[in-house]
Amino acid sequence: MAIAPKPDSNQSLTNSKQITREQKAFISGAKADATPRQKTKPVMLRIEPEILERIDRAAKRIGLKRAAFILSSAVERVDRMEQGRA
Repeated sequence: MAIAPKPDSNQSLTNSKQITREQKAFISGAKADATPRQKTKPVMLRIEPEILERIDRAAKRIGLKRAAFILSSAVERVDRMEQGRA
């Protein structure tokens, strides 16, 4: 098996592989539009095994991981409470 040399990193693009104006705009705008994320805080919950199984089944049914399901459920509940619909 032959080992190919590492490609030149300063290699220019050929005509067939030119970056379009839209692609350049997307690349240059990606960093400017990014909003800094706040740090998340770890939380430990103690949940009865039966309830955890129900949570896991529900999360799987809609394609979420357990933590995402619990977080989204909590956010929905808080939103309803803040809108006076408890």
